Amino acid sequence: MLLLLLVTLGAVEYSWLFLKQEQIANAARQAARLAATPDATNAMVTSEITTLMAQYGLSGSGYTTTFTPADVATAATGGTVEVQISVNYSKITITNFGMLPLPTTLSGIVTMIKEGP
Repeated sequence: MLLLLLVTLGAVEYSWLFLKQEQIANAARQAARLAATPDATNAMVTSEITTLMAQYGLSGSGYTTTFTPADVATAATGGTVEVQISVNYSKITITNFGMLPLPTTLSGIVTMIKEGP
């Protein structure tokens, strides 16, 4: 009976982990797509991330974002822009089951080519 409980908790936690990883990666992908447009600003990209993370239920997770270059508007046409979103997994775990090997951080990192006129 105990083994069945452990397997069930593991299945629930890992399913949750994979769902949240996909949502974080999707938010980073959409933010990078916006950052790659010619008129993009950090404020626009940050607003997009905030909206998506709220939709995914991750707004209170204390996530961090990093842009490369630090100001996406300064990226040269044909150069790259990178968006990284990181979330401390302990803040979004669903079961808080300590016997499972879980990551400490979930991250989505996406690099795209800056578009231009």
